[in-house]
Amino acid sequence: MSTPQFPTAPVASPVAAARGFVADVFAWMFVGLAITAGLAAYFASQNDMVKYVQDNPMAIWIVIIAQLGLVVFLVAGMNKMTANTARLVFCLYAATLGFTFALIFEMYTTASIATTFVSTAGMFGGAALFGYVTKRDLTMVGQVCMMLIIGVFLALIVNIFVGSSTVDLVISVVGVVVFTALTAYDLQKIKQIAAQAGQDEEATRKAAIFGALALYLDFVNIFLFLLRFTGAAR
Repeated sequence: MSTPQFPTAPVASPVAAARGFVADVFAWMFVGLAITAGLAAYFASQNDMVKYVQDNPMAIWIVIIAQLGLVVFLVAGMNKMTANTARLVFCLYAATLGFTFALIFEMYTTASIATTFVSTAGMFGGAALFGYVTKRDLTMVGQVCMMLIIGVFLALIVNIFVGSSTVDLVISVVGVVVFTALTAYDLQKIKQIAAQAGQDEEATRKAAIFGALALYLDFVNIFLFLLRFTGAAR
């Protein structure tokens, strides 16, 4: 009597593994955006967030410090933490941004927020598609964008004291352009990482969270800078 042969599990092809990795990246990015948007809407509907922050000025600083700490912890500790821990930290970070966005939702009209979101989605989607299909090496684009980001945030700090509306407009336009370009660069890097997906399942899961964080930050910053000069104040 011959020994029964049990069917073997199908092995995913490299192409299928790469597509699965990219799908995971976008899935977690959307989870992060959903958490942020959901909590922002909840906080904004419960209280006058602007008045709350004015009465409790330390609250916003605690949230900002927590946001920076979570990002640093996630990026610096990615190699040591498990994929589940990375997912938890990413979701916590998205949750803290929900508190910050509640303030923004009270400053702008709902219509302008919705319009800006749609515009952001279009710009982000176009840049992501370009980054995924282009054969050009976007490494230099990424390097230039990183330098410009430093300049943009330094200019934001300086303009807090200067208070120039013209400078603010320029910063907003540059910010939108920079993070749109960075989206294309990040997608190309994610595609390159995807080519190696499946070789180490745990490492692949963590890489997906790292990619989701990069795209999440790109989307959020495009939205914020676009809202600065297209949003209608309440």
